[in-house]
Amino acid sequence: MTKQVENTRFYDIIFVVVNIGKASRVLEEAKKCGITGGTIMHGSGTVSSALLRTIGFYEVKKEILFMVCAREKTQPAIEHISSLFHFELPNRGILFTSPVSHLLGTHGERLHLDEKDAHPFADHEAFFTIVPAGLGDDVVEAAAAAGARGGTLFRGTGAFAEKCRKVFGIELENGKDIIMNLVTSDVAPAVEAAIVERMQLDVPGNGFLFSFDAENVRGVR
Repeated sequence: MTKQVENTRFYDIIFVVVNIGKASRVLEEAKKCGITGGTIMHGSGTVSSALLRTIGFYEVKKEILFMVCAREKTQPAIEHISSLFHFELPNRGILFTSPVSHLLGTHGERLHLDEKDAHPFADHEAFFTIVPAGLGDDVVEAAAAAGARGGTLFRGTGAFAEKCRKVFGIELENGKDIIMNLVTSDVAPAVEAAIVERMQLDVPGNGFLFSFDAENVRGVR
């Protein structure tokens, strides 16, 4: 067993979802608060407007920014970002955080979070569902029917556990859809049950789902 290295500093991961082209600006502002860097992924968010859906506009391009920061910088950073980008207004973006339980590779630090450490009360839960490519919309529909207000979809690539299979000498690539849903804690059990049932996640190979508490939520109504 690896010996735990005591570290009195604790960390959070900050998730920010904004329209395409804005994540780099958010990261620039976060750096002003002492955050050293982040990772940006591209995806698409579901459109909530009935009028837009009527004319065939179902999604808008999104970027999600992941940033790890020392806990003493978390609140100043999220308040600065939320205020500057006006997350209190509709369709400006969402932000939430989650505590990091194990951190390696950041300035040579190693962190093991003690479960006894206090955290803000989490009244939201973040779900990540990974399913075969093309089935992401089914996850979004299932979550919405159970009370989720929307979702963000990313494309990924799965890796074969066995030697990559070939057909006529061409390597097969098993694409994946990754769906993030941020929901209130009161509907989280129903959302989980709906996704599991709709996607039959209890059947091997159909995909998997994981979730964690979301704290310091901004931009969700």
